[in-house]
Amino acid sequence: MSSPSSPVLAPEDVKLREYKDCISCRVVGTGALGLTGLYAFRMARPRAPGSVFGKVMMAGIGVGFLAGSVVRWNMTPTEMLETLSKQSPSAQS
Repeated sequence: MSSPSSPVLAPEDVKLREYKDCISCRVVGTGALGLTGLYAFRMARPRAPGSVFGKVMMAGIGVGFLAGSVVRWNMTPTEMLETLSKQSPSAQS
């Protein structure tokens, strides 16, 4: 019995493939990342329970999620696929 394997796409194939990103997917993804970042900032406020190191770490996580939401909103789907194909270990071989 052989298991079906997914075909490995070459970077040229990824560029040719059209990906359609709907507006609701973009809004939901951006909103989820943004709200998670705001929640992390809320947990980093001075009156929140926890250590100073934990609060600094939560503030950093909040900045990361908010930056991710901005990137998610502004990056086109083609740029996303190109970025993923450059980072993929199978595309380098």
